[in-house]
Amino acid sequence: MNLQPPARAFIPDVVREIDYSGPLSTLTGLPNEAYTSADFAAFERDAILARTWTCVGFGAQLREGRGETGYVKPVELLGLPLLLVRERDDTLRVFHNTCSHRGLRLVDEAKRTTGLITCPYHGWCYATSGKLRKTPHIGGEGIHEDARFDPTPHGLREVRSHVFMDMIFVNISGDAEPFEDYIRPVTDHWHEFDFTAYRHGGDNSSWFIDVRGNWKLAQENHVDGYHLPFIHPKLQSYSPLAKHYPLLIDGRASGVGSHGQDHNGLMGDDVMPMTPGLSEPWQKGRAEFLSIFPNIMMGVHNDHIWCGMLLPQAHDHTLEYMELYYHGESATDPAYADARRMCRDRIYEVFLEDKEVVERMQTGRHSPAFQGGALSPALDEPSHALNAWMAGEIARVVDSA
Repeated sequence: MNLQPPARAFIPDVVREIDYSGPLSTLTGLPNEAYTSADFAAFERDAILARTWTCVGFGAQLREGRGETGYVKPVELLGLPLLLVRERDDTLRVFHNTCSHRGLRLVDEAKRTTGLITCPYHGWCYATSGKLRKTPHIGGEGIHEDARFDPTPHGLREVRSHVFMDMIFVNISGDAEPFEDYIRPVTDHWHEFDFTAYRHGGDNSSWFIDVRGNWKLAQENHVDGYHLPFIHPKLQSYSPLAKHYPLLIDGRASGVGSHGQDHNGLMGDDVMPMTPGLSEPWQKGRAEFLSIFPNIMMGVHNDHIWCGMLLPQAHDHTLEYMELYYHGESATDPAYADARRMCRDRIYEVFLEDKEVVERMQTGRHSPAFQGGALSPALDEPSHALNAWMAGEIARVVDSA
């Protein structure tokens, strides 16, 4: 797909020639425009998010489509309409949610499909594979084929996609590195875990939060352990800041880890099956939390993994989706239903506590007195890593302009 980043003249104003590579004590974060400007959000979508691997959904969100029927779910990435499709054979695909005839948005709500996606405007029909199947009255009333029109090149426009740990990633520009290369630093770091062995927990293993703030603020907050004693006193009681350590993963991800967590029964401790074959630190309660750039949040524990997606809707609006996964088929057994519910409820509570923080930062970024702030040399490196990644991506675009 040929993408021309908009508002190139806007980029230097946002970059402001800030050096993001020096000691944290001398650095700032991204300037306000990166969070408050619709122009920057438009540039960010086409020049950054579209050119890397960005998550836009989960297979679990289309699980009703398994078996006799398929399933479709529309999503938007900063105004770009996309369509997630599960075919009858369980294949997951992503298309531009646009009819090839007159550009109408094809699907408005998630739903089952018997195998055809029909445009409500002129009745053109597409298979879930994207192929254009029917063109009613294209040659005149009652004439559904026309020798002058070849339907072959007019199917739905498929987006390059890859599914990892049930997360549906897209590369809209089509020219990013192979997904395996993109994710390898993360899987190498978590080499003890076989991500193909995890299964979605089913009922009571999903949640959604509507955040009136920029997605980058939510991502930076996710790896900010500094705020635990102030915003998450319950979390601090069993995962104290003193036990945390920073994680920086090859410019691809950043986060924090905990040397040990004691949930005091809050998350179904000693009930859920532990992932087999883990080393002693993991068996004793190590937990790690990564922000995978640009928009994935993951939390890895010895008995469950949660995956979060920050789906940008506007410069000041983010949809936050979370899904919970457990090792092996036994983890979805009804016997563990209460433990799964407890796990979901506790993590959901933590992210609800963060919602107000992100929204108040969004408001604060409108102040001309703030332009990137100050950073703690001891605690802000994981949060700052996303800023450094963004600055590198912006510099790449500027250099190629």
